[in-house]
Amino acid sequence: MHPIISPAWLWLLHPFLVHAQTEPQTYRASFTVNLVQRYQTIDGFGFCEAFQRAHSISNLPQPFQNEVLDLLFNTTTGAGFSIFRVGLGSSEDSRGDHMNSPQPSPDIEFHWDGYDSGQVWVAKQAQRYGVETFYADAWSAPGWMKTNGRDDQGGRLCGVRGEGSANGTKCGTPPVSYIDEYSQYLARYVKEYIDAGIPIRHVGFLNEPNLVKNYATMQSTGSQAADIIPSLTRALSKLNLATVGISCCEAQGWSMARDLLTQLSSALPNFSSYLSIVTTHTYKGSPPGPDIPLETQGLPTWVSEISPIMDRLGLTTTWYLNHAENEGLRNAINIHEALTKGNASAYIYWIGAGQSKAEAPFIWAPNRPERVSSGGIVGGRYTIGSTYWASAHFSRFIRSGARRVEVRQEMTGGRGGSLVEEGTLLLSAYDNLDGSVVVQVINNSDVAVGEIEVELWDQLVRFGSDGKRDVSRGLEMRGQDCEVETWVTDNERRFVVVASGEKLWRDGSFRGPLPARSLTTYVVRCVQWGS
Repeated sequence: MHPIISPAWLWLLHPFLVHAQTEPQTYRASFTVNLVQRYQTIDGFGFCEAFQRAHSISNLPQPFQNEVLDLLFNTTTGAGFSIFRVGLGSSEDSRGDHMNSPQPSPDIEFHWDGYDSGQVWVAKQAQRYGVETFYADAWSAPGWMKTNGRDDQGGRLCGVRGEGSANGTKCGTPPVSYIDEYSQYLARYVKEYIDAGIPIRHVGFLNEPNLVKNYATMQSTGSQAADIIPSLTRALSKLNLATVGISCCEAQGWSMARDLLTQLSSALPNFSSYLSIVTTHTYKGSPPGPDIPLETQGLPTWVSEISPIMDRLGLTTTWYLNHAENEGLRNAINIHEALTKGNASAYIYWIGAGQSKAEAPFIWAPNRPERVSSGGIVGGRYTIGSTYWASAHFSRFIRSGARRVEVRQEMTGGRGGSLVEEGTLLLSAYDNLDGSVVVQVINNSDVAVGEIEVELWDQLVRFGSDGKRDVSRGLEMRGQDCEVETWVTDNERRFVVVASGEKLWRDGSFRGPLPARSLTTYVVRCVQWGS
């Protein structure tokens, strides 16, 4: 879709141009973005291609393959995702969507194929676009290390507290512990990636440890995780990988993560000295998603997997219809709540590009040849789901190292106040390392807002030659020339720039309309002093 340039001031002078909304001029809201009050650092946004989903991209013919890669990684024309989550294999073979293990039995030497279910190829492509954050996570240990003797159907790692000596386990007689073997296995796996030029930054050893499924699953409590973490720390250090962080515990939902962390803290009180991040999903639980931040002992929280797959709704291109989990607007709200309620530092979607529409990937790439009316056969067509557009708004503009900053409601006019009180007008703001400021605004209402005013407050304390403090406010202190660019997605538009080159007002504010059921991104860029 081609960008539609429509300056924000034109919308304000001619409110009838927003013809699809009801009385847009009667709804106003005013907010202040306080750049001094800073919250969590943002590590990035990303996706996964585990369980051979990577083939959905690598098997695409050109030009479709490059188009999909651009959609995922390009920071100018695509979403610019900055985190790639890798699945570490545990299966005996590659049948179906199995991720094969480099050591499927204790009698076989560790041998990595350098391909890893297609994920190495995707990681290399990501690097071409500048991606630097790679997170590797294991769904299970190989079956020979577990109480049930297989990598699926749950089971626990032999040797963790409460396991290994129970009747009916596969841990041997007398029972043996495979905690150190599993740790060494993961460390070796990570080293293979690093030796291949892919710098794994964090490694996880669990995934949804409450589940028993017919795919790779391994059960664990937080206390049992505490048995593994010190061992994994030693194994990484032994291979000179001490800079690789350890994550825990990939819970299936927010409340489940809280329970696991409570158990972990009891068994390993100083767990933050071993871990680099705390990871969780937001599928199930009470609540499944963020309500308040997790108790992480100061570690960053990552939402490391989420998608509408649990709702069995499949991919849709509809931005908003009824707030279903597979709709783009719902995804935008989910991201907003993770960042603002949960203080999440990263947000990782389940599948970036996949062949199964039922999984609701960002991009459905079935790669099935199709006959066309001319009698020929074409292949490689793909469909972009609406969840992609919501994630792209956040990922392209909020870059790694950004800090979330405070947003305060100042006043409302008309019925704008009721929209804020009802929670249908959602704002968050981010201060990037390059000095740009990003304000994300979700209008989760059928009513358009005729004007939103956002003032950027950058309070600087300077000392004059007389030694007295000079406190100044207003973003103009940050530079001489600030411009605002506005991007919108709603039911009619997908990630379209509707205004660019607009100057900040003298008080450091900008103004513009908000369409109904929309996500609007304001990007403020300033010429820096001395540039």
